[in-house]
Amino acid sequence: MTTVTKTRYPDVYKDEKGKFFYQMFLGKDAKGKKHFKKSRKDSLKRPFTSARAAHIEAQRIKQVYLNVNLGDMTYASFIKEKFLPKYKADVEGRTYETHSKMFLHAVDFLGNITLKKLRLKIVKSIGLGY
Repeated sequence: MTTVTKTRYPDVYKDEKGKFFYQMFLGKDAKGKKHFKKSRKDSLKRPFTSARAAHIEAQRIKQVYLNVNLGDMTYASFIKEKFLPKYKADVEGRTYETHSKMFLHAVDFLGNITLKKLRLKIVKSIGLGY
C-alpha cells in the first residue's frame, strides 16, 4: 500500500519515498470524461526537489492547459470563448442553463473591460458585487 501525504500547496503531494509530485484535475471533455495530469518531473525532465518546485510546474501546466492570456482578453471574450465551454462540460445541463444566464448578464456590464484591469471596486460600482 502506498502512502501519500499532502503538502501545503494545492495538488502537490509527497510519496512514501519522499519524492514530490503533482496531480491535478483539468476538467471534463464534451463526452464527460475526466482529465487529470500527474508528473514527478519538471519541463526539463528533472525530478522535483521541493514541493514549491512541483507547485510552480503545476501552475505552469494549468496555464498551458487553459491557454489564457489575461493581457488583452476582455471579460466578454473570456466568458464566451473559454469559461462557458469548460463550465458546460463540468456541470449538469440544467445547472448550466440557469448559471450561464447569470454569467452572460454580467457580460452586459463588464464586457469590454480587460481581465487584467477588472477589480472588485469596478464590480461593486455597477451593482454586481456584495
